[in-house]
Amino acid sequence: MRERESRDRRYERLQAALRAYRAALLLSLILILILTSILLAGRGRFARAIKINGKVAVLVRNKAAADEVRKRLLKAGKDNLPGQASFKEQWEDVSWPVEGREVLPIGKALDVLGSQVTVLVGAAAIEVDGQEAVVLETKGLADAVLREVKRKYISEGDVVLDVKFRQDVRVAEVARPAAEILTEIGTAVEQLTASRTTPKTYVVKQGEYPWQIAQQHGMSVAGLYSLNPGVKGRYLVIGEKLTVAAPATPLTVVTVKEQTTIKELPPETQEIPRDSLPRGERQVVREGQAGKKKVWHRVVYENDRAIRTEPIKGVEIEKPVPKVVMVGTGPAAEERSGSAD
Repeated sequence: MRERESRDRRYERLQAALRAYRAALLLSLILILILTSILLAGRGRFARAIKINGKVAVLVRNKAAADEVRKRLLKAGKDNLPGQASFKEQWEDVSWPVEGREVLPIGKALDVLGSQVTVLVGAAAIEVDGQEAVVLETKGLADAVLREVKRKYISEGDVVLDVKFRQDVRVAEVARPAAEILTEIGTAVEQLTASRTTPKTYVVKQGEYPWQIAQQHGMSVAGLYSLNPGVKGRYLVIGEKLTVAAPATPLTVVTVKEQTTIKELPPETQEIPRDSLPRGERQVVREGQAGKKKVWHRVVYENDRAIRTEPIKGVEIEKPVPKVVMVGTGPAAEERSGSAD
């Protein structure tokens, strides 16, 4: 009897433990369902915000979508140029609550952001006396352009002693929009050697008037007004930014060439006295012949204009043949006729 009661108590304890395990399992399943619901709900309330200069521009689905938008914008703005692409503006993407805002697909996000960002591409600028003249896609192309500018004023067969730029010319690393970057040597050479005007920004100072600013930059007042619509007929404000276009001097190539010329050497005249000829009478026995002298010069050019010529040396390559003249020293014709009488 006691054994039976003992078995019954053990069975009851097992039944109680089993019920406890079942309750714990059920509670665990409920907790898992609650956590899953929370996670799913949280995922719907948050997206990825793309911020431009600290302000939210668009929301996209997730980090991968934000990265894809950035990648496509940079690729489109780079326009197959070799330099590294970056944004002029500050770009940031962070997790962000939706709060009723539209989460855009990648295509729409690209349309919205296309007008809000500027893609800059690494390039090489040729600077003349500290002013940016042209921008090329690579430093190698910039160097090739400068070599071509120097060659522009050298002809086949020229003996060049020296060639350099009169201005201070340097190549600097820059980042510019693709539209401002040149890819053709000929176009860059033309811009560097042709007379032109270079637009730049000028900040108005206290007490300045349009005619003063125009005069400072070699412009007419009408030219200043044409570049700045809305300025005519009103006072300028201190700190206001105007566009001016000062005349830019073309890049000047100083070339030193060695050139030769043939100089004619006039013949001397040799006079031979003859008493058989009346005094004062002259008789040419042999016509003279001019000689030749080769002369080397150092000629300094600025672009295609010779500004200075310096002789180096000269060598006689053909001697002149003297002219021989007999000069009469005998009695004049009257004297002879008188003596005969």
